[in-house]
Amino acid sequence: MGRPRAELSEKHWNALKLIEEGSLNFKEIANLIGWGEDYFCDLRSGNIERAGYTAELFARELKKAETKRDNNTRALIKENTAVAQELIKSALADLKAKKVMTHEDKKLLGTLTNCLSKCTPSVSADSLEDNRYKRMTLEEIIMEYTRLTAIAEQSFINKKKFEEGRPNDE
Repeated sequence: MGRPRAELSEKHWNALKLIEEGSLNFKEIANLIGWGEDYFCDLRSGNIERAGYTAELFARELKKAETKRDNNTRALIKENTAVAQELIKSALADLKAKKVMTHEDKKLLGTLTNCLSKCTPSVSADSLEDNRYKRMTLEEIIMEYTRLTAIAEQSFINKKKFEEGRPNDE
């Protein structure tokens, strides 16, 4: 005896559309559609035991929707990066034309340099396929998270000190 044929309902398609748009988180989508968060999680993971045979089909469609959303995001990033680099280029040309750079000009130069270094992601989800994080234990992952959080917090502290005019204070 085969399993029953699963089809997606209008609610499923609406949820997939909202996921593809990417403006709401999963909890908001579940509430908007009228599902419980646990059921929606089971649907997304393809858990047929808890969400029925529709979950398998929903998970496949979800993968397609996420791929489409990710491709759109990459295209927007590429387009916005090109525009930002043109703006930075013109600002740097204006700075270069000045005879004497003020403190504000130097701050702007530092900000623009940081923008250039951050305008393209150095890591993508695809590059994480075979990485060291997959071989880490839970304890090592927590330690790495703590280390990266400390680095990020320190950069904000240093930025604030620089803006206050005391970059070398400890």
